[in-house]
Amino acid sequence: YVFDASTFEIWAPLLHGGRIVVAPEGVLDARALDDAVHTHGATAVFMTTALFNVIAETDPGAFTGLRLVCAGGELASPDAMQRVAALAPDTRVLHVYGPTETTTFATRYPVAAGLPAGPPPIGRPLDGMRLHVLDDSLRPVPPGVVGELYLAGHGVARGYTGRPGLTATRFVADPFDAAGGRMYRTGDLVRWTPDGQIAYVGRSDGQVKLRGYRIELGEIENTLASCQGVADAFAVVREDTPGDRRLVAYVVPASGAGPDPADLARAVGRSLPAYMVPSAIVPLDALPLTPNGKVDRRALPVPEYAPVSGRPARTAREEILCGLFADVLGLDAAGPDDDFFALGGHSLLATR
Repeated sequence: YVFDASTFEIWAPLLHGGRIVVAPEGVLDARALDDAVHTHGATAVFMTTALFNVIAETDPGAFTGLRLVCAGGELASPDAMQRVAALAPDTRVLHVYGPTETTTFATRYPVAAGLPAGPPPIGRPLDGMRLHVLDDSLRPVPPGVVGELYLAGHGVARGYTGRPGLTATRFVADPFDAAGGRMYRTGDLVRWTPDGQIAYVGRSDGQVKLRGYRIELGEIENTLASCQGVADAFAVVREDTPGDRRLVAYVVPASGAGPDPADLARAVGRSLPAYMVPSAIVPLDALPLTPNGKVDRRALPVPEYAPVSGRPARTAREEILCGLFADVLGLDAAGPDDDFFALGGHSLLATR
């Protein structure tokens, strides 16, 4: 259950002579979707991006028979929507975006089967909506430069009931509206593409600070999701040992693929600074989801840092160094040929 999407799911069909098909309790799966379409006649569906990714990976043909599929709310998988568009040519696939404060959806992007691999853009504004990509001084940024997304137009709410302080922070004066309107500060980081679309980068409050560096988790997820053999990616900062915060990424391999975490780490290192390379990259069959279809952070497994099997220590000095590595990294053992950083080490641990 996602509140703002329910306004679209309930009122759009009822106000236009349609009817509503209520899905069974729990997380929607491919079988329940197929039943809704072929038994109950459902023709349109909205689902969170994470849930869409799961069904698209396990049974992309489950969307066949629908007239419209809308998905949004999180970073899109690199080719899930394209795959569904190819397998269900009579189904219109839309990548949609919109905070609750702007009345459900504010932008949309029609995804075609021939779209290049990679997360699709969130597109352009709906009729009656306007968008601006601005820097910290509310100045427009050029194409390709990351800025914060602001939304204006008929869908923008009046504010938060009984919370004037928060309303003043998020609903700000629109300097581009001569009539004196307001715009909503989304907190989402985006950029203009060369062809005039909006590409989602991540949340501004998804920025974390780790060992003195500011890190955009969305950039790491985008980079991993663009790697060959990766269907989906999610990055977090974990503190499984008190005082030892580590950057960890979880990846869902594409069907039939088995990307090597070490290769993925090297790919991230070629695109991003060294401090943005995850200490561990954990393959999962699927990202765990909450009942409303969002990634369940608490259900993500603790990464295992295992030494590479290799030769034993040959000298007393090697034996001492391996023991120090293992002690600092919290491992039972470490070998002389193991990579300190590949085992979860970082600059602060090295100082110990």
